[in-house]
Amino acid sequence: MMSEKRYQISPIELVQWAEPLFGFGVGKATGFSEKTIASYEAAAGIRLPAALRDYYRACGKASLNCALHEIFVPDKKANPFKKRLTFSYDHIDEDLEIFSQPGEEDYPELAKIRALPRERWGEVTDNYLLFWCENQGCWYAGIEAEDLTQPDPPVYYNDQDDMYSWAPFSNSVQSFLLDIMLQNLEEGNYPDEFEDPVEIQKVLSEGSVDFQRLCEAYPFPGGRFCHTCLDTETNTLYVYGEEAEGRPAYLKVFKPDEEE
Repeated sequence: MMSEKRYQISPIELVQWAEPLFGFGVGKATGFSEKTIASYEAAAGIRLPAALRDYYRACGKASLNCALHEIFVPDKKANPFKKRLTFSYDHIDEDLEIFSQPGEEDYPELAKIRALPRERWGEVTDNYLLFWCENQGCWYAGIEAEDLTQPDPPVYYNDQDDMYSWAPFSNSVQSFLLDIMLQNLEEGNYPDEFEDPVEIQKVLSEGSVDFQRLCEAYPFPGGRFCHTCLDTETNTLYVYGEEAEGRPAYLKVFKPDEEE
């Protein structure tokens, strides 16, 4: 009897499978209650995009969310900072206060902001909802405020280590979550990795993985950067990356250590 294979698993499915096996907590992945999320949304005056909202509800509290790059979570009163959902304009507000102190001089972008009423700050930079950060704080990932009404909007990051310059990170929240959680999963868990095409096909064949199905794209924007197959019987995850500029095709195989 062949084991069950699930191809192109979602970020939620990935975390729900991986948390009990690779997480730092105990048991399955858990999320935030509808009450907590709704309270945050009411206090912030927004509604989270469906893709991000669903992720928070399903597995927002999973330990793997902080294994490397760290998630920001909803606060019932929408208080900013301290690993909570925070808008980039909140950081700018803080800078305005800090640089108002004696001896502190505005840097150019902040000087432009200070000369404008808040409703015109968009002339200098857009406002982003920050929901994840690099493990050393080198960058934040955010969704442009105007895109929050989209179900699965693109994700940006501050590419100059400030709150004024932003560049595309991912074409959708789901592709971002998949990318980040695969990175987090690899932190401290070392998958078997293959780059030789013959060896890749051999490993897939031994695992009865259908290569054609494995190469299918994810159904969301940006879903061609990698492909997955989860063998639920052997608890083996196959992650295939197509050849890209400066990088050969690869296969990573995640499997929990066997108990002695």
